[in-house]
Amino acid sequence: MSAWQEVRDLVTARETKKLADRVIALTEAERAEVARRLPGFLKEMRDTAAGMARESQEADDRDALNGFDDAWLAWERRRTVRNALAEFGAPLRIAGAGTISGPAAAAAWLTRRELYPEWGPAPDPAEVVRVLVTRPAEWQADVAGRLAGKIRRANDDRVAPLVLALLRASGVTPPSHDPLVVAWLTGPALDGDPLLGPLLPRIFEAEGAGRALRAERLTPSPTPWLSLIRRLLDAGRVSRAELLDGCVSRFLRGGDAADLRFFVRLHEMVDPVPQEAAERARDYLRLLPAAPGPVAELALAQISRTGPHDDADVQEAIEALTFRPEAKLARAGLSRLDQEVRQRPARAGELAPALVTALAHASDDVRRRAVRIALRHATALGADAELIAGAVPLLPADLGRELAAVFGGEVTAEGTPEPFAPAPLPVLPEPGPFPAPAVDQTTGDLHGWMACEQWLAGFVERVGRDRAALRGRLTPVFQNSFPYLYDMERWLDPGAWIAALAKEVIAPGTDPGVPDPEPVDPWAGSSFSVRVTAVPPEDADDHEPGPVDEAGPEGEDDSEEGAVPGQAFGDLPEHVREEIFRQMLEIGVSADRVAAMRDGLPELPSHPGDPDFQVWITYSGFRPLFGEPEEPDPAVEFRRRNRLPEPMQVSTPHRFLLHRLSEIYRALREGTLPPVLLATPTVMTGHLDPGVLVDRLELCAAAGAEPLPADLQQALLRLPRGAHPLAAERAGRVRSQAAPAVAAWLARGGLPDPEAGLKWGYLEGGDEHLFEERDPGHNGQVRLVPVLRAEPTGHHLIDELLSAPPKWRWEDHGHVMGWWPSILPSHREVVSVHYLPHLLYQWNQPGVCPAYLEAVADADGPLGEATALILAYFLAERRPDPVPVLLRMTSRGDLPAGAIGRQLALLIRRTWFETRPVLASLREAAHQGAHEQVWEIVRALLPDLLPSAGGRPNVTHTEAVTFAADVAAWVGARGEIPAVSAHAATGRASRGSRFARECARLCDLLTG
Repeated sequence: MSAWQEVRDLVTARETKKLADRVIALTEAERAEVARRLPGFLKEMRDTAAGMARESQEADDRDALNGFDDAWLAWERRRTVRNALAEFGAPLRIAGAGTISGPAAAAAWLTRRELYPEWGPAPDPAEVVRVLVTRPAEWQADVAGRLAGKIRRANDDRVAPLVLALLRASGVTPPSHDPLVVAWLTGPALDGDPLLGPLLPRIFEAEGAGRALRAERLTPSPTPWLSLIRRLLDAGRVSRAELLDGCVSRFLRGGDAADLRFFVRLHEMVDPVPQEAAERARDYLRLLPAAPGPVAELALAQISRTGPHDDADVQEAIEALTFRPEAKLARAGLSRLDQEVRQRPARAGELAPALVTALAHASDDVRRRAVRIALRHATALGADAELIAGAVPLLPADLGRELAAVFGGEVTAEGTPEPFAPAPLPVLPEPGPFPAPAVDQTTGDLHGWMACEQWLAGFVERVGRDRAALRGRLTPVFQNSFPYLYDMERWLDPGAWIAALAKEVIAPGTDPGVPDPEPVDPWAGSSFSVRVTAVPPEDADDHEPGPVDEAGPEGEDDSEEGAVPGQAFGDLPEHVREEIFRQMLEIGVSADRVAAMRDGLPELPSHPGDPDFQVWITYSGFRPLFGEPEEPDPAVEFRRRNRLPEPMQVSTPHRFLLHRLSEIYRALREGTLPPVLLATPTVMTGHLDPGVLVDRLELCAAAGAEPLPADLQQALLRLPRGAHPLAAERAGRVRSQAAPAVAAWLARGGLPDPEAGLKWGYLEGGDEHLFEERDPGHNGQVRLVPVLRAEPTGHHLIDELLSAPPKWRWEDHGHVMGWWPSILPSHREVVSVHYLPHLLYQWNQPGVCPAYLEAVADADGPLGEATALILAYFLAERRPDPVPVLLRMTSRGDLPAGAIGRQLALLIRRTWFETRPVLASLREAAHQGAHEQVWEIVRALLPDLLPSAGGRPNVTHTEAVTFAADVAAWVGARGEIPAVSAHAATGRASRGSRFARECARLCDLLTG
């Protein structure tokens, strides 16, 4: 066998270790032969993969023609084809690494994209490197440099592991290439890494190094790279000066705070002594004006540790600091300015420009501190009065008056608030009529509840009137759709039921039904222990065998029970019976007696010497030990045969819909379809006109057909709110079994509003608690507890719909949520309660979207805390969609503003949401015309949002109160808010914080 054939066989067998050994042992002539044959072999393999791709595409096309469009399966096929070559990538790279002579060609071969998997980790380069290091040193260095230059990204780069492994194994000096350094940093931090020496100094200049290391921390203990550098520093393998100079040079090169975070922490770890800081003082000064805040703070701390400083350096530092936008740094500059003027008043003139800069600062606190310093040193600054007076117009009126009284200048007039001109609220038209029944839609059109309801209504009307014409209409659309429909155990999608209805008309009886389940061993999961003992002769007369107690229905009892009479034990599994009989023979029971018991024959008289015996059985299982097992639940069997899920497998509104679809399909197959569906809406909101309902009821009665039960209950739920006496009187005259229920519902005003809402809870230590019962000890997972209670109506599906949904979701919960508002169009708060389990933690699960909230807004009925929380959630997410919904509710006059404010406060306090997005959404809503409602939201929000007495406010608290004061001024609000008044007391004096002053402003507006 030729060397090429050996290499080829080892490649196709993917024997990487044997292949590497064979390639290393090749002669020069054999290397040349293998290298010459490799490109053709790769083309051959690529052609094979292309053929697989064509077959995959043809399979996709066949599925599409059959109406089966499984995007996941199609993607999986393509993914498998794309990875066909990659499965042989490692042996192909080994073969090329050991045989291709030109460094450029070898590097190109080793980096071919088709030889690497598209997904998953980079392949282990060990065998490739073992081959590469056998090549000449100059060739290795050339290849390593070329490979390093091909690294483009540090994360998930397929070439980087090979390059780093080759550099470590070969000792080649790494080329200067920033992505190489970053790729090295994303790997493990190893003390004995040969690349430490050449690459560690480059981290201070390589672009992207800081970003790769930004997760490094010093506390509570140093993370890997900082810990490694500390060990190197302690061992003398790297010098303090090298690290400090590297950090400072990196700071001077610039960058954002995230990219410099690691170097700030490294500088902090080195902790320069005053002499080291003094040697770099000029560099620290250069960092003050424009470096990111953490770097500037670091530089200021080092400058403060050294001295004395030249006057020019001091002036430069103060001017740089007062120019900074960060209030903390600007205050530090003012403190140094104040100290310099105290010690040397003659320097006031030199520092006056820095003071003027501070007077124009964006921070109110910095401006006030600058005013106090100017007034304190008025005498020293007398010669610069004109310069300071020029800054007076830049100050608020109260500060300007103080400064102008000493230095002169023109005080800015008390600002007149900018006129507030909100846009008019939208004028909403009345909801339009529901589209007429039709079956003209294609399968692609049947998305959403309206299209499906329209199709169902048209289908039922036409199937009894002209089935042949309906069949002709449906055949081209549905004949080849859903090819695997009857293989599905459950039909959860309305589209599947619609397809089943169409197929039943196209080819009656095609549905073979759900097959019977596979036989199940009734004793599966059971365990037995058998012990047969002889009864001593002296006890035989007193021996009264008792029955064996059955284990509990859940198998929770593991009990050893008393004597069992000598029976055939026919209720027990065969292996247990045989064990009983075997032990009987062991204790001396005659074989013919045992055979009679085994075969169920009349018991034979005992032979002389035959012992009496007791049988002891220890049993654990789920069925009775003796007697017949429990009969299967008929309701479970009904759901199984009708492809319906079990009650807890889907959300309640979804189950309500599936019952309605199932009964239509069942009635079609049984020939009991009524001439019309009662529940088809007459209005786009999902409502049903009472008179139309009675018309349909009369039509069914005239045809001698009873309405379908679930369809009847859906029709009742779609009636407008309130009593409808005229329609009730008409319904009472209809001769059908359903008419009295409809008449009674219409007469009494339909469904009374249930108790609907929610409670906030959380998990802590595996236990569930409510916030109203106790505050959490730590941040446990928050959960929403839906509240839904109603008096029974006598309609079982409606009663199920009015029971509280579970707190958590699982299995197929949360599907077809777009239908839910149309199921209960007159009780929208109930719909919102059903949405609650799907509101938080929406990742990778069906979640509530703004379109559902818009449908709730357009429906009818009272709104409460559940709807308020959903709207608050979207406002906090800062989506564009909820503001129009808020405006729609405002225009209709039914926005639950107070509840929204309360729920916003709870969202911010108990979840991950922040205040600023909420304020931005509310500001937008106010400018769009909902300013009065926004004020009601803010009034309810503030008491729970603001810090408690003695708590420290932050900047978002200040922004919230400022916004509240603005809105209060826009609407002329009145009425004290105690939580605001408590904080306002400290804001009456001019020296109070901005938060306190804004609280005072709001309090004055509300009580003025």
